[in-house]
Amino acid sequence: MTDSNDKIRICMMMPKCHIGGAEVQVMGLLKNIDRSRFAVSLCLFNHGIKSMEIEAAKHAADVQYLGFRWRYFPVVFLKMVKYLRHGRFDVVHAHLAWAGLVGRLAAWVAGVPVRITTEHGKGLWKSPFQVLIEKAMNRITDMRICVSRDIFRIRRDREGTPEEKLVYIPNGVDPEAFSASGAKKGIMEEFDWSPSAPLILSIGRIVEAKNYPLLVEAFSILLKSVPHAKCIIVGEGPCQPEVEAAIERYSVGASIRLAGTRRDIPAFFDAADTFVLSSVREGLPVTLLEAMAAGTPIVATDAGGIPEAVTDGESAILVQSGDAGSLAEAMAMVLGDDATADRISASAQSVVRERFSIQNTTRRVEEIYISKLVSKKIKPPDQLTRK
Repeated sequence: MTDSNDKIRICMMMPKCHIGGAEVQVMGLLKNIDRSRFAVSLCLFNHGIKSMEIEAAKHAADVQYLGFRWRYFPVVFLKMVKYLRHGRFDVVHAHLAWAGLVGRLAAWVAGVPVRITTEHGKGLWKSPFQVLIEKAMNRITDMRICVSRDIFRIRRDREGTPEEKLVYIPNGVDPEAFSASGAKKGIMEEFDWSPSAPLILSIGRIVEAKNYPLLVEAFSILLKSVPHAKCIIVGEGPCQPEVEAAIERYSVGASIRLAGTRRDIPAFFDAADTFVLSSVREGLPVTLLEAMAAGTPIVATDAGGIPEAVTDGESAILVQSGDAGSLAEAMAMVLGDDATADRISASAQSVVRERFSIQNTTRRVEEIYISKLVSKKIKPPDQLTRK
């Protein structure tokens, strides 16, 4: 048994506990990291969803809330630096853009020897000035973990990150977490629908990149051939008014529901007859991997890292981004062809077990921690290489 004082001390950092792919990954790392070798603390900028905070506290050595506000930045930044110094961390691992920026800078000031980020999104929103900041931050960054090859290329080509400071490690999910069965009746009755109706499901933040108005349009086309179909969109976000306007514009309000934030995601996957992503931009969406693990047949656009996880005609049906007609046609094919639906879902389940399990992702992240500490000679070699 490793003495707690000999463990490698990791500080995971992100804005808050919230429903999202990055947050799911952090929770997965907390649950699966080797506690005999690593002591992991969680540093959050602010409070988020209470139930997620309670779950995180079960797996983290401690949880620190900064009460972050930009107008009080100097005070909060000093608080962060003090926390990192007091914790004697070996590694700071930050997630999402602002936590990545502020966290790396604080870790550098605090003297934390290894500074790592996970790059969950493309970051094409960054202005030229922000890109210049990222280029400067490369000097104090040891590794940027990219969840898709597309993100890897953007960090290299647009933000000037040296290739030796980039690594592709895809998101992961726990295949065993999606074993719900018999959930459709309860889900459909909750929304006053017949359990026999075909159900289209989409899950994700309601943001511009997800292009939910296109999904609404495609669903309205689908109803012409499958009039009893229903659709549920799980999630919240700033673009909800645009989605509501699209629902009204296409007169599909009786057949589509915005379900908001939900914690019973496995039940929704079990209830759905197909899972649909209408995105125009993506990294590697965790909900896609969850649908694969659940065995829910997938229809998706070919945006971002989606084709890295699924293959058109084998483990999903992929269509060109922005084409509502093709999206509707693909949904109709999956709903109308049980053999195709069964084949692509079985293939997807096999792929996610082999390539996208959170256990494999965690082991690879652990290897990054070790390799960077070895290169900097931070810990005794026998401790770093202990199995």
